[in-house]
Parts: sequence; C-alpha cells; structure tokens
Amino acid sequence: MNALPLLWLSSFFLLGLCSALFFTLSIHWLILLSLIGLALILMEKTIGSRWGVFSRRSRISPLAWGVLWLAFCIGFIRQQTAQPSPNREQVSWYNNSGTVTLTGTISALPSESERIIQAKIKVQSLMLDKSQAVNPIHGTVLLWLPKGSRVEYGDELQIQGKLISPFENGEFSYKEYLARQGIYSLMTFPKYSLIRQNAGSPILAALYAIRRSAWQTLQQVLPMPEAAVLAGILLGMQDNIPEYLYQAYQASGTAHILVVSGFNIALVSALIARSFRRMLPYGWDALASAAAILFYTLLVGAEPPVVRAAIMGILALPAFLLGRQSIQLNALVFTAALMVFFSPHLVRDVSFQLSFLATLGIILFSEPLIRLTNHFFLKNPASGKVPPLERWVREYLLVTLAAQIGVLPVLLSHFEYVSLVTLPANLLILPAQPIAMGLGGIALLAGMIFLPAGKLFAGLAWLPLFFSDQVALWMGALPFAMLKTSPRWAWIGWTLLFALMTIAVHFYFHNLQLKGIPKKTRVN
Repeated sequence: MNALPLLWLSSFFLLGLCSALFFTLSIHWLILLSLIGLALILMEKTIGSRWGVFSRRSRISPLAWGVLWLAFCIGFIRQQTAQPSPNREQVSWYNNSGTVTLTGTISALPSESERIIQAKIKVQSLMLDKSQAVNPIHGTVLLWLPKGSRVEYGDELQIQGKLISPFENGEFSYKEYLARQGIYSLMTFPKYSLIRQNAGSPILAALYAIRRSAWQTLQQVLPMPEAAVLAGILLGMQDNIPEYLYQAYQASGTAHILVVSGFNIALVSALIARSFRRMLPYGWDALASAAAILFYTLLVGAEPPVVRAAIMGILALPAFLLGRQSIQLNALVFTAALMVFFSPHLVRDVSFQLSFLATLGIILFSEPLIRLTNHFFLKNPASGKVPPLERWVREYLLVTLAAQIGVLPVLLSHFEYVSLVTLPANLLILPAQPIAMGLGGIALLAGMIFLPAGKLFAGLAWLPLFFSDQVALWMGALPFAMLKTSPRWAWIGWTLLFALMTIAVHFYFHNLQLKGIPKKTRVN
C-alpha cells in the first residue's frame, strides 16, 4: 500500500471533506491546521530520521504525514466553502418572505407522481414587487405543479408564488434530501406562464425526446406492469411502476434493478466486464465494457446522477486493461475524490454513496468470497476450473453479496430497513436481468423502427420480466422479508463495514505483494 501515493492523497481528501459535514471551523482554525501540516513537512525533512514515528511512516505511506494532513485540510476547506452562505444573491435568501415573481428555465426532465409534477427551475431573475428586482440571482427552485401540467425540459417560465424552505420532521427531512441535490427552496402550486420553449441544451432535449418516444413504444409492445418494469430497467423511469409492485421489489431487496442508480451501474459494469473477459481478447474486454456502459447511459437519458455513476463504473475498469488489480482501488478512490472536489454536495447524495460503496464492496470483497467458496466448488483448486452451475452461483450471488455488504450501511442510514431475503431473491432475479435487458433492448429498438418486429421480440422479453415480478411479489410477501431498523443499526453497520474493509484492504494489498506489482504500475 505504500506504493500508491494517489490512493493516500485521495483517501485523506475524502476523509477531510466528509468530516466537514459534521462540524465547522472558523477561518483562523483552518489556517492554523494548514500551518501544522506545513510544519510537519518541514520537521520530517529536517529531523525526521531521528524520530521513530517519521522513520516508520515510510513503511506504510509513501507520502509525508504533513502532506496527508494538508490533503485532509484541503478536503475540509473545500466542503466548508461549498456550503451556500446566506446572501441576497441566493434565491433561498427570500424563502418565507411573501409572494415573489421568478423567471427561470426547467433544467431537468420533470418527474411525475400520482398527484403532482416536480420540475427543477434554474432561476434567472427574481422580483419582490413591481418596483424591486433582484439582480444577479442564483440557485435552483423545486416546483410542485398540478397533475396534467404541460411543462417540458428547456421551458422558460415566469412563476409567481411563495418561496418556502423544504419541510423536515422527526422521521424525514425533505430539506436535507433536497440539499443533497443543491436545492434549498420550494414553490408549491404557483401561477406560471410560458415565456419560450427550447431554452435548454439541445443535446439533452434530444435525449429526453428519445426517452419519451421509447416509453411510448414500450407501452405498445408490452402489457403492464412489465412495460413499466422494463422502462425502469432500461430507461430509468419508475413513475409508472405500480406502487404494490415497487414495494414488493423493495421488500425483497431487488429494487436496485428498477432504477438506473450507482448501485445498478456498479453491478452492471462488473458483470459486463466479467462476461466480455471470457469472450474477447485480453484488454479489449474493458474497452467493450466501457462502450456498453456508455451506450446504456445514453439510452436512459444521460441524466447527471446516471452520468456520475457511469463515469465511476468506467474509470474502475483500467484494471482490466492493464491486468493490475491495484489500479481498481486506486482509480475508484481518485475518481470519487475528483468528482466531489468539483461537486462537494455529491458526498451526501444517496446515488453517489451507493455507486461508490457498491463498487468498493465488489473490489474488496468479491475476491475473498470467491476464494472462500473454492473449498466447496473446486475438486482440484489448483486447476481453477469451475463447473457451469457453480460459476453461475459465484458470478451472481457472490458479486451481489459483495455489493450488498458495501451498501448495507447506506440502506440502514437512509431507508432504515433491511431485507432478509435479498440474497435468495437476487440469486433468482439477477440471472434473468441480462436476458430481460438484452431482449427488451432489442424489442425497444425494433419497435421504434417497425412496431410489429418490436412486438415479436417483446413477447420473448416478457417471460423474464414476468418471472422477476413474480419472484419479487412472492419473496416480498414473506412475513420475515423486511426488518425495520433504527438509527442505531446504521452506526453498527458503518462500524462493521469499517472493520471488514480494514481487514479486506490488508489482505487486498497482501495479495498484490504476493502476485508482484511491476514498478511501472506502482507510481500512480
């Protein structure tokens, strides 16, 4: 591990950035802490050889303690300075101050629920009354509009209503939920009028139009609820999935297949990479996996959360190109640090947390789990040959288990439940997903070109979708399927995950040393 300076820098930066979420420091303390880092660097250069703590450091970390401390301070400062400071140029300054008039553009595809439509507005101007305009003004406002409102991405609107702070109570903080997305103001059922259309990005507008057309095609080639499930799997559209079915997927611990989240991307990238590794020559497998993930990202509309998850999945693939396991962990942590440097609020985003921890779990835990099962599955471990059935179990069950270990504390923290049937349910459902996605994707593309051809392939895709629904309904209906937890469980989950990852990291780098890492791959 002492050969990976970038991993150390990125880890301490992330540690500092996360620490700033729990407490804040004045500018004087931040300057003092940074000066301590500089002093440590100077001390190690001048008298470090006389002090055991400095001489023993090189056995663990290739970087001076002062450098790592500075990386921690930079992360702390980056997070603290990224928090919006109340000022008159922020739209949230005018929360709860009466009726205002806004102009702004819908910056993302509006989402639709049973009763309302939600649209994010990037504010361009604000007027308190007819004679008092605020300029410049920055920020994003979430609109709640009545069901049936005709608003689209890129619409520039004039809106009149009251800005309010999102609510929070003992059980759920909508304010914190929106803050993770950089939104601090809410407007419920305001008056609005259209100024002009197509004021957004033409590329995003085209992608959203394709996705709407794809959803209409799925409704024509498949019956409900399978059409809605396939829309969730392929297009990231969950609005039309029946509530009873979505709850069944949640109870069975398989809801991740219905959303294009970081968790889904992490599993898809890992399974695709493993499949291409058998089919394609050495090195080309990772390139094909990256191309598949990019195609999948474009197919679901390339929304920012999906793009972030896809980038993380792709940048975790260089290990397959170079054949070096060390690159995986290095690339993952560095990518996470780079992403949160530009968007510090990401560290609080559930999709980002699921993406990072699911990928980290696969990297750290899948190999040890496979080694443990070799004793049961391999008659001759030295040969490395695994029968087809056992390979299927290992590919799906163990990769799923590794990812589940990684994301368990996040599920406990944000959803306060744990599914007790997630492993058998995933073991049954996950093998059907490549078939459902493959045939469903073909049916979708064929249906958009020639509808009868789409219906032909959709008939084949219906069976794995129906099978998945029935497994979720059956497993989710079991009386012991879900266990309600408390916040205390989340702390226990984080503690256990930290302990497991500490042990896994030790064996991870121990195995790398046994395999031998060429010097050219040690200098990340």
